[in-house]
Amino acid sequence: MPVARNNMVPDDRTGLPVSIGLVEDPLDGCSGPLWLRGGIAVISADGFEYEVRNRVTLCRCGASKNKPFCDGTHASIKFQAT
Repeated sequence: MPVARNNMVPDDRTGLPVSIGLVEDPLDGCSGPLWLRGGIAVISADGFEYEVRNRVTLCRCGASKNKPFCDGTHASIKFQAT
């Protein structure tokens, strides 16, 4: 599972605050990805460093075909976080 690390400073390019959130969709009745904002680095367990982006969503349902990133599969499988 990738690890998200940051220096807790807003991204200079956009001024977005550094934050990590959980996406929930009560209308669809499912739980979505982890939402990282503010240029948080994502580093895999084997040390691979993904490109730092201003906003990124990480899969938490385990079914994404684009792991560690979310591809929206959580909606079709009605993933429920416990």
